[in-house]
Amino acid sequence: IIATGFLMSIICNQFPKWLSSFVAASAVFAFGLASRQFVPMQQLDSDNNTSSTNSGVTQSKSPAKRNATTSSDDNTNPFLKFWSRLNIKERAAIGTLAVVVSLLTENFLIWVVSATYKPGIVGSPTPLQDNGRIVLEALAKKLWNVEQSWMAKRPLQKIRDTLNVQYALVSALGASFVCLELQLGGKKTSHRSLTGVALHALITLASARLIRYISFVLTVLPSQVPNCYRHHFPPPPDNWKDWILVGMLPSSRGGCNDLILSGHATVTSTIACAATSVSSNTSFSFAVWTLIALDYSIEAYQGLHYSVDMFLGGIVTCLLWHLTAPLEIEGELEQLQKEKRRKEGGGGNAARAPPLDATVVAMYAAPAILAFLILAVFPEAYV
Repeated sequence: IIATGFLMSIICNQFPKWLSSFVAASAVFAFGLASRQFVPMQQLDSDNNTSSTNSGVTQSKSPAKRNATTSSDDNTNPFLKFWSRLNIKERAAIGTLAVVVSLLTENFLIWVVSATYKPGIVGSPTPLQDNGRIVLEALAKKLWNVEQSWMAKRPLQKIRDTLNVQYALVSALGASFVCLELQLGGKKTSHRSLTGVALHALITLASARLIRYISFVLTVLPSQVPNCYRHHFPPPPDNWKDWILVGMLPSSRGGCNDLILSGHATVTSTIACAATSVSSNTSFSFAVWTLIALDYSIEAYQGLHYSVDMFLGGIVTCLLWHLTAPLEIEGELEQLQKEKRRKEGGGGNAARAPPLDATVVAMYAAPAILAFLILAVFPEAYV
C-alpha cells in the first residue's frame, strides 16, 4: 500500500492538475471511510456491557496507576518523571510544539545571519569550491553531450518536476499512517502506532532543525546565488525595533546563508525514514533513497545548496531518526491498559463494521470535495 501510494503520486503528477487533484481527493475519501471499518467489537458493544466493563476498569486501573507512579517516583530526573506520566498523544502534542518553536527560531536566525554578513549585503562574495558540484557538472555534460554544464539544467529540472519526489514522499507517509491506524501490516507494525510514529518524526525533525540553525549561525558560508540578499531581503534597518520586526516576517522563499544543513534535506529525509520504516520493504527503501539521492544531486548541481549541505542534511536526519526510536514506546500505564483491553476483547482482533449511512458518507466526502474544488479552481494553491 505504501509503495503503491508513492508510485501513484509520481504517475498522477503526469496528469492534468484537476485530474491529479481528483485522484488525491478520492484517496482521502476512501481512506476516511476505510478507517471506520476496523472498530473492536468490545467498543461497539460497550453500551450492552457497561457495568461489567466499568467494574473491570475500576479493578485494574489502580494497580496500573500504582505501577506507573512507582516507576516515575523512582526516577530522580524531573523531566523524565514528567515525560513518563504523559500518554503518547500528549507527547505528540509536545513534539508538534517543538517543531513550531524550532521553525520560528530558525526563521528569525535566517534573517540574522543574512543581515549581519556584510559581504553578501554589498555584493556577491565568491562561493566556496564545491567539489561535489564540479563532479555533477562534468557528469551532466557527459550524459547530455553539451559543451557547457548550464545547458543541462532544463532537462534535469524536467526530470525533477516529473518525479516530484517530495509529493511522492508525502503520499507514502499518508499511506503509512493509514496502515498503522488500520493495523494492515500484521506483526510487522502491531507494536507501532500512528501517534508513536508521528511523535518520532516530529522530534527527529525538530532536532535536525535545531542542529541546522546552530550550524549556519556558527559558521556563515557565502551563497552560491548571485546577489542573493538583494532578491530576498530589504536593506538592514537602522533601529533595532524594525530590525527585529523584519526578522519576524516569514522567509517563505528561503534565505541566503542558511546553508549547513539543508532544510529541504531534513524534511524529506524525516518523511522517508518514517515511510520506509513502516513499510519494512528493502526494495521499496532502496527505490526511495535512490530517488532522494537523485533529487539532492540535482539541487546541488543547480547551485541552490552546496553538496555538503544536502549530504549532511540526509545523514544527520537519518542518525537522529535511529537515536530517537525509543520515543515510539508507550508509557507503562498505556501498555497495561492495552493489555487489559486485549484480554477483555478476546485478543482484540475481532472487529465489526459500524453502520454506514448517507450522513456518514457525506461527512467524509465534504472535506475531500472541498479540497478538490480549491485545487481545481485555484491552481496557485499547489504552490
